[in-house]
Amino acid sequence: MKSRYKDENLLWVPFLIGIILLLPLGMNTYFTYVFNLAGIAIIVAVGLDLLSGFTGLISLGHAAFMAVGAYTSAVLTTHFDWPFLGGVAAAGMMALITGVILGFPALRLSGLYLAIATMGFGVIVHRIILELDVWTGGSNGMAVSPPIFFGKRFIYDWQHYYVVFLMTILLVILARRISRTKIGRAFVAIRDSEEAAQASGINLAKYKIFAFAISAFYAGIAGALFAHTQRYITTDYFSILLSIQFLVMVIVGGVGSIYGAVLGALFITFLPEFIRVVKDFLPSDMAQFNDLQAISFGLVMLFFILFEPLGLYHRWQKIRIYWKLFPFNPRQKRFKKR
Repeated sequence: MKSRYKDENLLWVPFLIGIILLLPLGMNTYFTYVFNLAGIAIIVAVGLDLLSGFTGLISLGHAAFMAVGAYTSAVLTTHFDWPFLGGVAAAGMMALITGVILGFPALRLSGLYLAIATMGFGVIVHRIILELDVWTGGSNGMAVSPPIFFGKRFIYDWQHYYVVFLMTILLVILARRISRTKIGRAFVAIRDSEEAAQASGINLAKYKIFAFAISAFYAGIAGALFAHTQRYITTDYFSILLSIQFLVMVIVGGVGSIYGAVLGALFITFLPEFIRVVKDFLPSDMAQFNDLQAISFGLVMLFFILFEPLGLYHRWQKIRIYWKLFPFNPRQKRFKKR
């Protein structure tokens, strides 16, 4: 019997994992920290892609799910001396529960109305964190204890790097498997046509709530990793702009593609660093412009919406197909005939 994944070329996976393991050896502390943020962003973007890309449900509340995970792990490990892995697992489960609760409005709402509802959820989470200032520190934030493995405290960025990317690899593989199963096909059917999906026997309520739950779980895990990487968290980190940024990652990478979400997260995370380098080569008047990063970010978004709406991964697929056909590419033949 033919395996479902037999046609999938996975020879590049060991090579990629080798690069990931060796990468911190050639980087300074700052770029290791940026890669940590990129790994955390990948987890959130992949989870959001399962919800928005595969299921078609728009969420502007993923920063709130991330905050739920961050504060859950921070409170448990700092005030109750939970082990790091226990705190991360609890963060994912707490976010999953809130995702189930928020999933119920998705049964009646869609599009802009659902986006507004999830944005309101973010405001509620923000207020709850401020009110629980005895545990969370309120508006002042709270310090977070570093991860401890086998009695060793992980206080350096390169140590966090391996923890973050181990979780990232596992969760990307899990999302990839979900997208290829009956669940993933049900998500896509709901996105394409709810009426047709329901007529095919798909339980809309069940799969919509599950999509919110698994997506929130991913954001909760990412929030816990973020808290222990930053070592200090406040509600300012988890704003509506962060939720929008995660949604942009999915769009830039390619909606409905797990690998696209990974590319989009890497692209958006490293875009500020690229702008910072380019500023040194710009005229002094332009380089000193305060909103250069925001303007560049907006221009990139406009470019992708107008010229590359299917995202980076779709462009990569086109390039790969072109070189597979080369030199027998149809365009090449037409050009020779002329």
